[in-house]
Amino acid sequence: MMISKKGLSDVVTTLIIILLSLVAIGIIWVVVNNILQGGASTTDINAKCLEVSIKATAVSCNGAVCNVTYKRSAGGDDIDGIVVILSNGVASNQTQIAGNVASLATKTLTDFATGLSPVPNSAEIAAYFIDEAGVQQTCGAGGKFEF
Repeated sequence: MMISKKGLSDVVTTLIIILLSLVAIGIIWVVVNNILQGGASTTDINAKCLEVSIKATAVSCNGAVCNVTYKRSAGGDDIDGIVVILSNGVASNQTQIAGNVASLATKTLTDFATGLSPVPNSAEIAAYFIDEAGVQQTCGAGGKFEF
C-alpha cells in the first residue's frame, strides 16, 4: 500500500508544478503583451507626428492681441487640433485649438488674446492627436517664427 501512495504523491507534485508553470507563463504573457501594446500606440502617434508639419507664416500683434496665420504642409493623417505658443522671451502663452487642419490649408486666428506683457515676439505651432486612451499627445513644434 505504501508504494502506490508514494507514486500518487509524485504525480500530484508533478501536476502542481506544471500548473504553476502555466500560471506563471500566463502572467508573464499578459504583462509583456500590455507593454508591447502600449509601445505600439506611442509608436503610432510618433509616426503620425513625423508626417504632419504646421508652421506659423505671419503674426501681427497690437498690444496683447495677436493675429496668427499658419499653414499645414501636405501629407499626414487628420489631426485633432493645434497648440499655439506665443512668447516674448520672458513668458509664454499656450492655447489649444481643437479641430483638423486640412493638408495645404492656411488659416488665421484673429483677435487672439495673449495676456503677455511685453508684446510677444515669437510663435510656434504644434499639432496634437488624441490617443486610444483619450490622452492628448502633442507633436514637436514646427519651428519658431520670430516677428
